[in-house]
Amino acid sequence: MREKFKFKYILWAAIVLQLIVDGFVIGKLIGMNVVPVLYLVIMIVCLIAVNVLTFFSSRKLWAGIVMLIISLAMSAVMIYGFDVINKADSTVNNVSQDSDKQVTEMVIVVLDDSEVQEISDLKEFLVGYLNDSDIEASQSMLDQIKEAAGDISAAEFGGITEAVNALYDKTINALVMNKAYIAVLAETEEYSDFEQRIKQIYSSEIVRYINIIPEQETNLDAFIVYFTGIDTFGGVTATSRSDVNILAVVNTKTRHIQLINTPRDYYVELPNSGGTKDKLTHAGIYGVDNSIGALEMLYGIDVDYYVRINFSGFEQIIDALGGIDVYSEYDFTVEPIKHYTVGINHLSGIEALAFARERYSFAEGDVARGKNQMAVITALIQELSSPEILYNYTSVLNSISQSFQTNMQSENIYALVKRALSSSKGWTVDSYSVAGEGAYAETYSIPGMEVYVMRPDMSDVNEAKAKIEAVLSEN
Repeated sequence: MREKFKFKYILWAAIVLQLIVDGFVIGKLIGMNVVPVLYLVIMIVCLIAVNVLTFFSSRKLWAGIVMLIISLAMSAVMIYGFDVINKADSTVNNVSQDSDKQVTEMVIVVLDDSEVQEISDLKEFLVGYLNDSDIEASQSMLDQIKEAAGDISAAEFGGITEAVNALYDKTINALVMNKAYIAVLAETEEYSDFEQRIKQIYSSEIVRYINIIPEQETNLDAFIVYFTGIDTFGGVTATSRSDVNILAVVNTKTRHIQLINTPRDYYVELPNSGGTKDKLTHAGIYGVDNSIGALEMLYGIDVDYYVRINFSGFEQIIDALGGIDVYSEYDFTVEPIKHYTVGINHLSGIEALAFARERYSFAEGDVARGKNQMAVITALIQELSSPEILYNYTSVLNSISQSFQTNMQSENIYALVKRALSSSKGWTVDSYSVAGEGAYAETYSIPGMEVYVMRPDMSDVNEAKAKIEAVLSEN
């Protein structure tokens, strides 16, 4: 009798523990507003039922033992679930908290044979800088030089080629520039060896904040997301060329996604270019807001959100998923990574990156690369919306938290997850890529010389506009 009396209190203690744990989990889910009401009701009813059964089972020893085991197991599951929910919440907050932060790496370069080795050696030297969109960052760098070296002279240039020529002929002793320009110059024949002819003696990350949060509340029934991939490894907030430029037009009511790819070399007007056209990829040098603005002007749309990822983040997410199954329209090889065949290819992170970046194997060049990039995004959507993701949730959350940046606020992300959970219907993903005609033209980023561009085929652009409008207006 005494043992039964003691066991009753053990059961009651288990009930109290489960009530506390259940309260934390339910409260967290309600606060996040991520689970449909029906699911919450079912969960609460089940938890109450277990606690009631546990309480009344204390009258019989063996029934009580069984319910004690069930109660403790459920408490363990709920504690584990609370940890999962907290990690998910932390990840969502992390990827959206720096949505307005852009980091520009500014460098000071001198000729490779210069005696200048460090910033303090520039005393009484003539330092060049560009009067462009990075003017504030350049002024910050000049202030840092003055602090380290004392008196210097500064020379202003209107374009990168003019400044580089001045460095080559030793009119200036050093040049302050956005590091991203090094990759831009490598695209040209005249300056392709620029990186080999200079040395970097100093670098500094200049942070600026941009406003790209939608001014009006976005309709989550239908919206547009800009997916951009930058050509760097490391921090995702760094400004660099935008090598991936894909619009995802999402209709959550019909569960239809239309992907629109715009080639990196598309010759378009940039918001900061004053009417001068440039390659779309160069827009990323001046910040993701410029890339978004260029596409908005091209298609006559308003982009609601963006998702920004770099090379290292791309690899990490795919590896965390255990790889993805990507459909290839082509048979080709990227040495020394992989041979890809027509049909489904299971790809690791580095294999998917090579698949998405390759363009020289195709007659269509960048257009074919865009199709491959959309195939990768389609595979990612399918993988991320499958139940199997739960097996890798820890590694997926860890990789996502450091791998991409978005201006979609956490409440909207949770609202979309809630909608997804409310329906078992799958997603339809369609792809379309605009094309154009190759040409050579002067650009905003490299004035004074002609570089390869792709002049837009306006019939393709108009077709893309129609597809965008069609998905947004579906019911």
